[in-house]
Amino acid sequence: MKLRLLIFFLLTSLTSCSQTDKYVGEYIFNNSSGIKQRYKLTLNSTGTFEFEQHWEQTGMNGEIQAAGMEKGQGAWTYKNKSIILSCNKKKDITQDYRLDFDNTKVRVINDSIIRFTESKLFWVEKMELKKRI
Repeated sequence: MKLRLLIFFLLTSLTSCSQTDKYVGEYIFNNSSGIKQRYKLTLNSTGTFEFEQHWEQTGMNGEIQAAGMEKGQGAWTYKNKSIILSCNKKKDITQDYRLDFDNTKVRVINDSIIRFTESKLFWVEKMELKKRI
């Protein structure tokens, strides 16, 4: 009986891991109109994520006038065709990782495109990122 239970739990955990493993990877979006912006969301197999926003403003002569980067981190789970991002404010919000993605929902459009649908960070809503292959 114990062996059957062990096999059942192992198969269940392997199945759940395989369903989310296909979403592991880097998702990017580049915008080069006006202020150049680059967004990258990395979903790790450990259930953690990291988000980076890079921006760069150039002058008429092409010289960089201003540039910056913001980052966020936390945990992610997959449920009902959505990736749910969460943050532990005491652990995940630091001087280097200031963006709060707690309760952010990302809809899986297909195996290579995701779209932010709900977030405290209004500027990420409706943003689509493509999986880097």
